[in-house]
Amino acid sequence: MRTFSIQTLGCKVNQYESEQMATLLRARGWTQTEAAGAGLRIVHTCAVTTEAASKSRSAVRRMVKLPVLGGGGAKTVVTGCWATCDCPSATNIPGVAAVITNHENVAARLEGLIEKWSSDPPPKIPAVSLPLLGEHQDRQRAFLKIQDGCDAHCTYCIIPSLRPMPASKSITDAVEESKRLVAAGHLEIVLTGIFLGAYGYPTALRRRQEIKSRRPIRDLIEALCTQVPGLKRLRLSSLEPGDLDDDLLETLASFPQVVPHFHLPLQSGSDVILRRMNRQYRRDDFLRMVDHVRQTFDRPALTTDIIVGFPGETDTEFEQTLDVAKRAAFIYIHAFAFSARPGTAAARWTKDFVRGPIVGERIDQLADLARQCSYQFRKSFLNEMVQVAVERNHTSEQQTRHGRCERYFDVEFADAGRVATGYLANVRITDVHQEKTVGILVDESLNPA
Repeated sequence: MRTFSIQTLGCKVNQYESEQMATLLRARGWTQTEAAGAGLRIVHTCAVTTEAASKSRSAVRRMVKLPVLGGGGAKTVVTGCWATCDCPSATNIPGVAAVITNHENVAARLEGLIEKWSSDPPPKIPAVSLPLLGEHQDRQRAFLKIQDGCDAHCTYCIIPSLRPMPASKSITDAVEESKRLVAAGHLEIVLTGIFLGAYGYPTALRRRQEIKSRRPIRDLIEALCTQVPGLKRLRLSSLEPGDLDDDLLETLASFPQVVPHFHLPLQSGSDVILRRMNRQYRRDDFLRMVDHVRQTFDRPALTTDIIVGFPGETDTEFEQTLDVAKRAAFIYIHAFAFSARPGTAAARWTKDFVRGPIVGERIDQLADLARQCSYQFRKSFLNEMVQVAVERNHTSEQQTRHGRCERYFDVEFADAGRVATGYLANVRITDVHQEKTVGILVDESLNPA
């Protein structure tokens, strides 16, 4: 039997691409299984930071050493960003059968490999590109990649070297794929991309983008919300001040499928650091965007990414970041230490590196702030109804369920077996604690998507 496994590291885009490869292989008659029982093992790697690259390398080494249940051999294929930025290292790991980079036609290369390695290959199906998805992805949220590539060249980011050519999925394809995902049982679609705001443009550099009366992503949102029957939730993965303008906010607010949760990467609240990072906005631009989101949506949930310890970051500059985070009241902050990625400009600024425990202390401050903001935010919904996408049993003995509500935070509730995974449930918030939110089931009559 032709069996395969895929281990995915990194971002939502990588998760989507892994699903594409899995769909392609299943269409060729392969069966997905655990790595130990797979004859073909794919490791889809990440290289956004030096730590991510190291984890990818380690994952590949572990995979090639993993014995095959029942004997026989296995082929290990390395794909993704680390495979692209350090192809020689990936190729030279003993046991790696093939490396496929982002610059290749992944579908055609994978098609060629499985035909080469199959003793009794199935009839070949032409593979020009990876397929649109239309199968359940084992989660209530389905990722829909609508954009790839970035040429903005933030000074800390290696991605423009690995995915340099911005490209966008057509509205027709995005609508068709969304219909398939909804038909497969997904309650929510999350739009993802390397630079989501560059959707419909050949560049991520806003100064070079053609001025249009409507941003292309507005037309996409409108098409998804009007042409995909049964779509219950639509979430956008990441937007910046130049992306989330008043016109787009007006469009988002006009459709009930769009959830009031926005991930707005700040990276830094200091104009000095933002200039060093080569970001396309400044502190005041970000705060204006936050104000406009709050004016448009009722109590929107805001989350963010922040790089801590960027070369030259002083206590004053970090305090400016902390101040913006307080004013934005982020309910979750993905705060992470600056990673000197070889091949980027910032990696060369070694004299300005922020070393020692100071970075850890700053990350802890941001985490504490996010916990406080999350608690206060969730308390504002006490005794109110929220709609929860039911995910799984929390504890089988207590028969409790949990899932994420429209505003992203997790809600736990007892249901005595009344609601199945894959349903939307109306839950009234009864208790809010620092670490969890608790409610009671009010209505389980909503059908799965």
